[in-house]
Amino acid sequence: MVAPLLTPPPLIPGDRIRVVAPSGPVPEDRFEAGLAILRSRYDVLVDPDHVFARQGYLAGSDESRADDLNAAFVEAGTKAIWMARGGYGLTRILPLINAASMRPSPKAVVGFSDGTALLAACAIAGITSVHGPVVTQLGDLSAEDHQHLWQLLEGQRPKPLSELKPLTQGRASGALVGGNLEMFSRLLGTPYLPAALEGAVLFLEDVGERPYRIDRLLTHLEMAGVFSAVSGVVMGEFIHCFEPTSGMVDSPQVQDVLRERLGRLKIPVALGGQFGHGKRNRALPYGTRVVLDVGKGVLQYE
Repeated sequence: MVAPLLTPPPLIPGDRIRVVAPSGPVPEDRFEAGLAILRSRYDVLVDPDHVFARQGYLAGSDESRADDLNAAFVEAGTKAIWMARGGYGLTRILPLINAASMRPSPKAVVGFSDGTALLAACAIAGITSVHGPVVTQLGDLSAEDHQHLWQLLEGQRPKPLSELKPLTQGRASGALVGGNLEMFSRLLGTPYLPAALEGAVLFLEDVGERPYRIDRLLTHLEMAGVFSAVSGVVMGEFIHCFEPTSGMVDSPQVQDVLRERLGRLKIPVALGGQFGHGKRNRALPYGTRVVLDVGKGVLQYE
C-alpha cells in the first residue's frame, strides 16, 4: 500500500508565491492578465528575465529552467510555486529536478498541461500538489473557478466536482492522479510515473489531439496496465480534439472515442469534468484521496 502524501501548509492571503516558467515561452499579454489576479490575493515574486526567456520552443535552457525550479523549492518565505504556462519542456528537465529538496519545507505547486510531469514529480517526492490553472490561463477563467482555487490552496473544503456524466456505473476511492493524457502517457515506462497509480482515481484531459490519436493514447494506457491498476476514471474536457475537414472521412468524434475505449472498462468511469484547457478549469488536489460516485455524478474529497 502506498503511504499517504504529505500536504503542504495551506496558504493565507498575502503569502508569498514564486512564479516559474519550466516549460514553453510565456506570452506577456496573457501572463500580465493572470498575474494581476494572483497579485490581488498573494505577494507574487517574478523574475522577468527568466519567465520571459526564450530558446526555441522552450522558456530558456534546460539547466536554467531546472535551476529556477530547484531554487524555488528551497526559497525561504515562499509558500507556493506557480507555473507561468504549459507548452513543452518539463520532461526534458525531470532528471535535473532535486526531488529530495521538496520535502523539508513543502510548498504548494500549481500547474497543469505540460505541468503533468511536475505534479507527478511532486507525488514521487511524497507531496500533494494542485492540478490547476497556469498564470496565462487565469485571466480567462470565471470568478467561480478562482474561488474554488483559493479554497483548495487555503485549506478549505471546496465543493465537489459535480455534473459528471456516467459512462460505467460504480463508486471508487483512492489518490487522485493523472493530468494531460498526452503528457501522462509519456511517463509510462519511466521512473517518473507515480507509484500512487495503484488503486488511484485517474483523471485525464487533453487539447488539440485528433480523435485517432486520443484512441491510440487510451489504447496505450490500457495495454500498459493503467486501467487495470486504477479504481476509477474521470475525464475532463477535450478541447479542439477534432478531425480536420481535410482529414479522414467519417472519423469518429472524440466523445465517440472516449465512450468506445472507456465504456468497456470494469471500473467506474465518468465524463464531462470541468477541468482542462477550456473555459473552465476547476483546480484538483493531485495525490489527495477522493471518492468518485458515478451515480451521483460527483468527485468529492475525503
